[in-house]
Amino acid sequence: MTAAVGGPGLEEWLLKRIYRALVLASTAVVALCAAAPASAEVKTETFRQKVTVSGYQVKQEMTPAEHPKVDGFITAMSVDIVDEDGTPVPIDRLMLHHIVFSKLGDKNPQCENFRGFNYDQQLPGLARPFYGAGEERNKLVLPPGYGLPTRQSDVWLNTWMLMNHKRNTDTAYIEWKVTTDDNPDLKRVDPYWLDVVNCNADPIFNVPGGGKPGSTYTKSYDFTPPESGHIVGAGGHVHGGAKNLELSQPACGNRKIMTFDPAWGMASHPFYHVRPILHEPGPIHVSQYGSPEGFPVAAGQPLRLTASYDNQLPHTRVMGISVIYIAPSSEPVNGCGELPLNAGPFQTQEPHRTAPPKFKVPIVGIDPNSGQARDISKPPGKTVKLKTGSKINVRDFFFSRPNVVVRRGSKLNWLFRSKQDVHNVTLASGPRGFGSPNRAKGKFSYRFKAKGKYRIFCALHPVAMTEVVTVK
Repeated sequence: MTAAVGGPGLEEWLLKRIYRALVLASTAVVALCAAAPASAEVKTETFRQKVTVSGYQVKQEMTPAEHPKVDGFITAMSVDIVDEDGTPVPIDRLMLHHIVFSKLGDKNPQCENFRGFNYDQQLPGLARPFYGAGEERNKLVLPPGYGLPTRQSDVWLNTWMLMNHKRNTDTAYIEWKVTTDDNPDLKRVDPYWLDVVNCNADPIFNVPGGGKPGSTYTKSYDFTPPESGHIVGAGGHVHGGAKNLELSQPACGNRKIMTFDPAWGMASHPFYHVRPILHEPGPIHVSQYGSPEGFPVAAGQPLRLTASYDNQLPHTRVMGISVIYIAPSSEPVNGCGELPLNAGPFQTQEPHRTAPPKFKVPIVGIDPNSGQARDISKPPGKTVKLKTGSKINVRDFFFSRPNVVVRRGSKLNWLFRSKQDVHNVTLASGPRGFGSPNRAKGKFSYRFKAKGKYRIFCALHPVAMTEVVTVK
């Protein structure tokens, strides 16, 4: 799950919609205040978006999304990928890697600007994320009496990534269900998207590995709430290799108020048998919190989100994200006050493991005879010895030097020279983890301090773009 991604022309489309969205939103606020419904209505509506993904493609897009034409509140929301008859699509066919829903025209309170999916782009923070799900299919369920405001005139954006694990083009539907309540007496909640790599459309970081068994790599982000209130609901998102996410209050003796624990499927779970392997599989669920009483937060008093990952093995392009829903208070709140009872964590009842499984990601190529994707030890092409400081071109859709030998301590420079798409340089498996941002132009450098074989791919084009660097 990422905060936002976009394809060519996205920025122009956004700018055209911003003014119209802001005008409509202000009009809707006036209308909502002027006329409350005579009787409250609760209903669940289903929306669909048709998607087509080419064989072995990793496809990411940002598109407009339908939503309930209701002036009221969202109380629950879920998402899945289904066939036309509503049957869920198996993960070994199409994987909905992540999806994020945002409201255009609602300014992001944490990010005045953010980096685009192309790392070299800067975009205005004029869309506010309010719900997301990854492979673990997190659901939004607010406690009774609370709701996320929604308006008929809202403009929603859908940001999603799908992976096709078959050789043929596939078509399915992203399906989201939204429960709304137009009861004006519901208490408003405000969504806050907390991310350890904040204000990035592709908020990834890389765990180098190489530590002792049981060692941990952490990354944190501090968020200062602009309002006092209570967190009545919260969820988290992590990737393969994660130990947990923790939300703490540094001003309250650094007390931990929430721990989001990943649930890893049993060894027989389909997550771990998908072929070809295009990324390290994540958990089947991450624990969530919900409480009508809520966790106290005070304006100006920071919250700290910390993502903890196993550091014995490398884990690349991982994330640490939590969405919290704060019910604002008009009265002063003691941010270090008592924590609620029986608020969670609520974990899946499906059989699962609590420790992240060890998983080696191979590189993949196309069999010239069958046309099927298969694991490969190295990509086609001659092996060349390179000196430190040597350059490798990253083009559409290949690395100019697919098989390389260097001495330990050497540095390689990848030069992005794309005409069609953005790419990245990412370790699939090897002694140490690293990964570059997504780029069309520019340079990425890495110094190889540990000997061994580094299997590398572009995570956006994992079947087409592979490379092996052997460090002696």
